[in-house]
Amino acid sequence: MGGSSNTINPWPFLLPALLLCILFFLIPTVNMVILSLTTENGFGLDNFKLFFSTPHLTQALYRSITLAISATIMGSVVAWPLAYFIVFCVNKKWRPLFLLAILAPFWTSFTIRAFSWQLVLSDNGVIAWFIELITGMSVTLGILYTMNASIFGLALFCSMLTTFTLYGALVSIDTKLIEAASNLGAKPFNIFKDIIFPLGLPGWIAGIFLSFIVCVGDYAVPTLLGGGLKPVLAQIMLSILKGTYDLSQAATIAIILAMTVIMCGLPLIIYGMLRRKRVSV
Repeated sequence: MGGSSNTINPWPFLLPALLLCILFFLIPTVNMVILSLTTENGFGLDNFKLFFSTPHLTQALYRSITLAISATIMGSVVAWPLAYFIVFCVNKKWRPLFLLAILAPFWTSFTIRAFSWQLVLSDNGVIAWFIELITGMSVTLGILYTMNASIFGLALFCSMLTTFTLYGALVSIDTKLIEAASNLGAKPFNIFKDIIFPLGLPGWIAGIFLSFIVCVGDYAVPTLLGGGLKPVLAQIMLSILKGTYDLSQAATIAIILAMTVIMCGLPLIIYGMLRRKRVSV
């Protein structure tokens, strides 16, 4: 009997997703690149030269990167004990409840959450009221409308996002590996260092990368918690669109933000590729 192929052609199933990617990602990205290269004299890099020769734009880029890195680091550090506790300390039947508690803030608008933190961090907010209740002294926090407030607000979002990606990596670890290491006399720190951390690293890296993407281009938190007195690039880009409506300059800022994400995430991508290659060998 001649064998007949039962392989299903995947292209009909992939075609809708590809069309969506082309229509809503590839075409807008190409259009944005063209706009960023469009000048009064035709095409060129004049918009990028103008950007890097303008002090308040380069300072905004520096603030965007600083804000994103600080919030991502804080969120990724907080994610480890949260994810570890849920995976290794909580009974399986109660894990969904803990994940639901972490997921609950995502049910509200990002802007509404930022507004709520204004009530907490303001000089007349909950924290100031509680300190005054305990000490009997009137306090001025001086946190709201500063860079630290923006970092705090974004770090909370990053911690939740990274906890989910890290949880997915940790929950797939075979507990028999940990039990075997413990039976052979390995200390808890060594078990974490040699088993849990390496196996959870892919999920952690994914969370870090996603968090950085969100933070570097965020507009709501720096506006509502940071006050906009020292704007980041996203705020400047929106002010350009609302004011002069200079699409070329706005597209230039968007391209620079995208390149920043790629350059900052490139080491993580290279490390992940080398790690997979090393594991496969």
